[in-house]
Amino acid sequence: MLIAEASHDHYSEFLKEVVEACIQFQLETVHKDPIHITAHFLRATNVGSAEVRVSVQKIGKNFTNLSADLVQGGHTRLTSHLIFGDLTPVSDGIPRSLTVPSPYARRLPLLNHPSAAVRDRMRRAWMFRSLLSWSMDHTILARNAERGQTRADVEIIGGGGAEWGAWCELTRTEDEIKPSSIPFLGDTFLNLPSLLPDSEPASHGASDCWFPTVTMTVEFKARIPSSPDYASRTVGLYSESRFLTDPHGRHNAHVEVWTAPSAIGQGEIEVGWRDKQYCIAVVDQMALTLPMDLNHRQGSKNKVITKL
Repeated sequence: MLIAEASHDHYSEFLKEVVEACIQFQLETVHKDPIHITAHFLRATNVGSAEVRVSVQKIGKNFTNLSADLVQGGHTRLTSHLIFGDLTPVSDGIPRSLTVPSPYARRLPLLNHPSAAVRDRMRRAWMFRSLLSWSMDHTILARNAERGQTRADVEIIGGGGAEWGAWCELTRTEDEIKPSSIPFLGDTFLNLPSLLPDSEPASHGASDCWFPTVTMTVEFKARIPSSPDYASRTVGLYSESRFLTDPHGRHNAHVEVWTAPSAIGQGEIEVGWRDKQYCIAVVDQMALTLPMDLNHRQGSKNKVITKL
């Protein structure tokens, strides 16, 4: 059992504590790396202490399956299933990875190097914004506007939704990206209603809304780098959301978390820097669109600063 504390306004802060508890639980085993997380957020969390209860469901040759619940005030607020394994690359046998220079390999979707990035403001409603800073990729945002200029007489096949990207950085020098940070970072983006233009009715009032996460999955693709060739407090984030439906403005989000070659506003552009970046994890979630005052009524006004 672990006693966890976090700010109420970001559910994934508590999931971060759950993941960290499970990592510590697995520390003396052969399956030390988190591979996959499925989390259901059952009730709103509040500032204060909470218990993380971890239990083993199965231990196999390649994976260990855990369940972990976060309990606060006598109620289960979050329930999760986690798969642990070993992310050490296999050096022999048939290669089972798509990597550069294969044309089928996924490349970094952000267009600009972080050394040329300029920091943007984060949402005022985010009480944790002093812990993070980001620089949004405005070229990606411009592509959203281009979608809205499609001629009415042109047939659209597929398409739809909006995308977003940014370099995101932990502001405190003592912090660093850890596996338990990934759910939090993968939950830090602009939701679909916030990306829609004013001409779309579904965008109205989005600035006064709260987007609580109902379910989240995280798949870790690789370990977080320890090499000085990569930034220790910075990641690249890219999200795309395709569907927004009633009731409750339910929408999806698919977020990729990438390595970064340098901190925001630092470093130099080197030849081939983009091909050296790789995806650490992908995060998918279902979220709602609710009035902000509902969040204020459910949560405490107190603030707790937590270690990311």
